[in-house]
Amino acid sequence: MGDIAEIAAIERDSFSGFWPERLFLEEMANPVSRILVARVVSEDAKRIAGYIVYWLVADELHLQKIAIRRDMRRQGIASLLLREAIKSSSINKTQKATLEVRVSNIPALKLYEKLGFSVKGVRPRYYDDTMEDALIMWNDFNDCLLSE
Repeated sequence: MGDIAEIAAIERDSFSGFWPERLFLEEMANPVSRILVARVVSEDAKRIAGYIVYWLVADELHLQKIAIRRDMRRQGIASLLLREAIKSSSINKTQKATLEVRVSNIPALKLYEKLGFSVKGVRPRYYDDTMEDALIMWNDFNDCLLSE
C-alpha cells in the first residue's frame, strides 16, 4: 500500500493513457492479480525503479502493465521484472504468457522478443488515447526465457 503513490508517479510519467491510483488499489484486491516492484537502495534513499502488474488465469500469465522510472531505463530492470513474474508464476503451473503492446513501442517489442514472445495477432484501435493498434504477443515458456 505504501508504494502506490510512487508507482502511480512512474505510471503517469510512462503512459499517456495512465492508470489512476485507484486502479492499482483495485488490482491489489483482485485475487488473480500480482504486482511486483524493483527497488534501488542507496545510502540516502530507497526508490522504486519500476513495477509489473500481471494476472494469473488458468495456466496463463497475462501482462497488464510494466514501467520503469525514466532515469533508470535501459538497465535491464524490465527484463528482470518480467523474468521474476514468470518464475513466480511457475508455482501455479503457468505454461504461457500473453500481452498487448502498442505497434509503435519498439523498445518494448524488442524486450518481449528477446524474452521469447512472438506476435500472434493484432487488436485494431486497441488504445483509447490514440486509437493505435496493439500487437498480441505470446510466449510458450521455454528454458532459455528463465536463464541469463
